[in-house]
Amino acid sequence: MLIGAGGLTRMKQQHIFSDNALRILYVEDDAGLAGLLKLQLQQRCGSITIDIASDGERGLAELKEKHYDLAIVDYNLPILNGLQLITVLKDNGIKTPVIMLTGEGDEEVASAAMKAGALDYLVKDMRGEHVDKLCVAIQRVLREQKSRLKKQRKQFDRKRLAETVFDVIKEGIMVTDADTVIEAVNPAFTTITGYAYDEAVGQTPGFLKSDRRDEQLYKRMWQSLDEHDCWEGELWNRRKDGESYLAWMVINAIRDASGVVYRYVGAFSDVTERKKDAERIWHQANFDPLTDLPNRALLVDRASEAMHLAKREHTSLALLFIDLDRFKHINDCYGHAAGDELLIEVGKRIAASLRQSDTVIRLSGDEFIALMPLIHHVEDASRVAEKIITAISMPYAFSGRKAYVSASAGIAVYPGDGDSVEQLLAHADMAMYKAKAKGRNQYVFFDHKMNEEAARKAIIEQELLQAITENQLVMHFQPVIDLKRNRITHAEALIRWNHPEKGLIMPDDFIPIAEESGLIIPLGGWVIDAVYNQLALWRDKLSEPLRICLNVSPIQIVHTNLEKQLQAAIHRSEPSDGSVIIEITENVMIEGPERIKEKLDTMKKMGMSFLIDFGTGFSSMRFLKKMPFDGLKIDRGFVSEVDRDGDKAVLVKAMIEMAHNLNLRVIAEGVEREEELVFLRSHDCDYAQGYLFGHPVPAEAFFELLRNQS
Repeated sequence: MLIGAGGLTRMKQQHIFSDNALRILYVEDDAGLAGLLKLQLQQRCGSITIDIASDGERGLAELKEKHYDLAIVDYNLPILNGLQLITVLKDNGIKTPVIMLTGEGDEEVASAAMKAGALDYLVKDMRGEHVDKLCVAIQRVLREQKSRLKKQRKQFDRKRLAETVFDVIKEGIMVTDADTVIEAVNPAFTTITGYAYDEAVGQTPGFLKSDRRDEQLYKRMWQSLDEHDCWEGELWNRRKDGESYLAWMVINAIRDASGVVYRYVGAFSDVTERKKDAERIWHQANFDPLTDLPNRALLVDRASEAMHLAKREHTSLALLFIDLDRFKHINDCYGHAAGDELLIEVGKRIAASLRQSDTVIRLSGDEFIALMPLIHHVEDASRVAEKIITAISMPYAFSGRKAYVSASAGIAVYPGDGDSVEQLLAHADMAMYKAKAKGRNQYVFFDHKMNEEAARKAIIEQELLQAITENQLVMHFQPVIDLKRNRITHAEALIRWNHPEKGLIMPDDFIPIAEESGLIIPLGGWVIDAVYNQLALWRDKLSEPLRICLNVSPIQIVHTNLEKQLQAAIHRSEPSDGSVIIEITENVMIEGPERIKEKLDTMKKMGMSFLIDFGTGFSSMRFLKKMPFDGLKIDRGFVSEVDRDGDKAVLVKAMIEMAHNLNLRVIAEGVEREEELVFLRSHDCDYAQGYLFGHPVPAEAFFELLRNQS
C-alpha cells in the first residue's frame, strides 16, 4: 500500500540502517565462560556488541525486547535449556539466528537443534576451535546482515518515495478495499474534490457522483475491471460545493497471490478546463467566427456522411451554393461593420428557410452552402432555394437606413451531379455563376453542359494568357463622326485577338472570361500601352487632333492602380492633352459611387476625359451630375430603329436633352441606317458611330480613312 501508515517508524528504521555493529546475545549460565568467550570473540571478530543472559528465561526476555543479529545459546541451561529456547523463539515468531553451543557432542541433540531451526551446532573444546568456528559464523551473519540491510534500505527508499509521490502528485488518488470502501486518499484528492481525508475515508466513491451519471458507462467500467483489472475514461463527478467536474479516471484492481481482488486504486485528474479548451479549439476549427455557422471543414464531414448514407439507402441529397449579389456595394456604402451584420442576418435567414435536418454553412466571404442530406424529388431543393432567395431579398436595417441585397444559387444533386463532396461543390458553384449570368436573384440546377462550358473557358483562359505574352493581340479603331462638321474627330479603340488557329476573335468571346479569371488586369494594361503607342506613331502624321476612346473595365478601375498605369503610358508617349477619353460602363457605379468619383477625380487632374456608356445596365442617371463625366454614349439598343420606334425616340430625345443640360457631349453608337442618322441630327446629337460610317479596322486602314478625309 502506498500509504504513510503502519510498519516501523522512520526513526527506528533510520536507527537500524545507521548501526553497523553486529549485536550478539550469549546465553550462558557460567559467568566465567561467558566473559571469556565474549573477550575472545571481540578480539578476533572486530566491531561486535555482545550481551550476556545468565539463563534461558532471561535470554528469551532479551530477545523479545531487543533486536539481535545472532544468539549463541548454551545447551545446558537452567529453567529453559538451549533446545527448548530455540523452540519457544520459533513459536513466538522471533527469527534471530541461533547457534547452539555445548560442552559434549550429542548427535541426537545436534539433529534436534538443527531441526528446530538452529543456524549451527558447535562443541566446546579446550583448543578453542569452537571460537574459530563462531568467528566464521559471525562473519557469515555479518555478510547476511549487510545484504539484508541493503535490501531493507532499498525497500524503505521505495516506500518513502511512494509516500512522497502519493503526497505531492497532482492527480487525486483514492484506495479502497474489495468492497470499494475508501481506505486512504492523498492531498490532491482534497484539492480537487474539496473533501478532507477524514471526510472521504470510510465512504464509497459513490458519494462523488454527479447528476450527470451514465449507468451504461458504469456497467462497462466494472466489466473492464472484472475482465482486465483496469479501466480508464471520463466520469462526471461532484465537488463538495456541489459543482460538477469532468474527471479522467484510471482504476486498477489489485489481486492477492490467490487471484482475489483485495483492493482498488484509482487516480484521477480534473480535465474540465482541458475539455472546454479542446471543445473551444474544435469549435474554432469547424465553425465560422463571424456567423457561428459550420465552416468548410464541417461541411465536408457532414456532406461525406450524408453521401455515404444516401449511397447505402439509395436516396438523394442536394447541395445549394448561395452567393450574395453585389455584396461589395453594402460594404462600400454602409461600412464593413454593417456588412458583417448583414452576413450574420443572411445566415439566420437561410437557416430559417431550411428543414430541421438541413445544415447551413458559411463557406467564405458572402458564400453560403445549404446541405439537404435527404430529398425525395429535385423539387424539394427548388422550393428551399426559392424560400432562401426570397428571405435574403427582404430589406435590412442599419442605423435606421434600409438596405437590399439579392442572392444567386446553384444546385447540385447526388448522385446525378457528382460522386464526391468536392465535385458537388464545384458543380453547384458552376450553376451559381450561371444564375448570376442569367441576371442574378435566381437559382439554377447544374447541367453537365456547364462542364463543357467550364472546360472551354479554361482553354480560352490559358490561350489568352499566352496571347498577351506572344503578341497575338491587335487594336482596331472605329471612326466616330462629329455630326456638325461631318468629319472623323474620334475613334473607339477595340481589341481583337488574332488567334494562330482560329483567326480573328471578337472581344465578346474573351473579355468576359478575362474579367472572370482576373486576366483583365494584364490585358487592360496591354491595351493602355497599345493605344498610347499608336498615338505616338500618329502624332506627327495627323493634320488635325484625334481623340481615342479607351474602354476600361470596372475591374480595372476598382482593383488596380489605373492612375499609375496611365501616368506611365503618358510619360512614355507624351500625347497631346485630352487625346485619350476613358470610356466606362454604368455598371462601375455598383462598386460604390463615392469610391469611383474619388478615382475619376484623380485621373481628371491628369488631363483625362470620361465618357459613360448609358443604357448598358445599372441606371446611373442620378450620378451623372455628381461624376466628372465629359460625355454620354447612348447604347445601340436605343439607337437601332429609333426613327420607327416611338418609345425609343422619346427616350433618346430625353437623353440628348438631359446630357446637354448637364454640359455633356452625346455620342450615339450602332448607327447603321440613314434614317437613324437623320433622327439624331434633328435632335442635336453631337457624335455618332456605327457601320454606316465604318467598321472597326486595323491602325493602318484607319489612318488611310483619316488621310482620305484630309
